[in-house]
Amino acid sequence: MKSEHRHVRRFVTMVMVLVASRAAGGASANRTFDAGGKRTTSASYTMDGSVGGIGGISVAACDTARHGYIGQLAEVVSVSVTSTPNTVNEGATGQLSATAILDDSSVSVLVGSDIAWASAIYPLASIDGNSLATASMVYATTNATFNGFYLGASGTGLVAVIDSDPDNYGSYAGDGLPDWWQVQYFGLNNPNAAPTADVDGTGQNNLFKYVAGLDPTNPASIFVLKIASVAGQPSQKNLIFHPIAGGRTYTVQFMTNLVSTVYTNLSGFSGPQTNVNEVTVTDLGATNQAKFYRIDINLP
Repeated sequence: MKSEHRHVRRFVTMVMVLVASRAAGGASANRTFDAGGKRTTSASYTMDGSVGGIGGISVAACDTARHGYIGQLAEVVSVSVTSTPNTVNEGATGQLSATAILDDSSVSVLVGSDIAWASAIYPLASIDGNSLATASMVYATTNATFNGFYLGASGTGLVAVIDSDPDNYGSYAGDGLPDWWQVQYFGLNNPNAAPTADVDGTGQNNLFKYVAGLDPTNPASIFVLKIASVAGQPSQKNLIFHPIAGGRTYTVQFMTNLVSTVYTNLSGFSGPQTNVNEVTVTDLGATNQAKFYRIDINLP
C-alpha cells in the first residue's frame, strides 16, 4: 500500500476476555467482570451486558467503518464532486460538495479545506474557500465544469448556468434584442449587432429581422408584402406576404392616408391561405381611393 496517500480513521473495538477460574474440586469461584455498564450476573460471574458482539461493517452518517481493527488505513481511489442544486441562475451561487471513495468501499464527506478546487472557468466566475461557486453572466444557458482534488485523487462535476435574463450580457445588455441571437449572428461585442443596424443593406434592421425570424447577415433574407388584383373583383385586393416563421402572430393592418400614423386591423377579409411559408389574405372591401397596408408581426 502506498504510504504517501493514506486516509486514516481510528475505531476502537472493545474486546472482552472472560476468564472463569475454577476452585478445587471442579466448583467455579464467583468472579466479577466490570466493563463499565449495566451488569448481568450468573451463578459464577458477572459481566457487562452492554458490550455485546462486535463484527462485520457498520455505517454511521457519512462514514463506513470496518469493525475488528484498532486502527484502519484506507487508500483514496477517487473523488466525487457535485453541485446542489445542479442548475444555478447567472450571477447567483451554488454549493459544491465532495466525497472521497476509499479502496475498502467506504466513503468520507470532505468539508472546508479538505477539498481543493481548481480555478473557476467560464461560465463560473469563482469558487471560494467554503466551496460556494458564483456563476458568470451568460448569453445563453451554458454547462460549467468544476474540478476538485483530494490526496492525489480528483473528480469533475457539472452544473448548468441558466440564462435567466436574455438581455444582460456584455455590450448587448439592455438593447431590446436577446443576447444569444446577437452572438449567434455577430459574435461577441460587435457594434453591427445593434438593434438599429442594417449590415446587409435590406432596409430591414436587426430588430425587425429578429422579430420576423430572418437572418440579419443575409441580404436575401427579407420580409416581403405584395398587393395584387383579384381577377373579376375590382373591389378586392390580395395581400401576399412571406416568409412566415414559427411562434409569431401576423395581423394585416391598414390606413387610408399617410397623414395619420395609426393603423387599423383589417376586417372583412377572406383567408388566410397558406402555401408553405407564403400567406394570402384577401381584402374584400378595397374600395377606398387610397389604402395603405402593413403586416404587424408579434413575437411574444
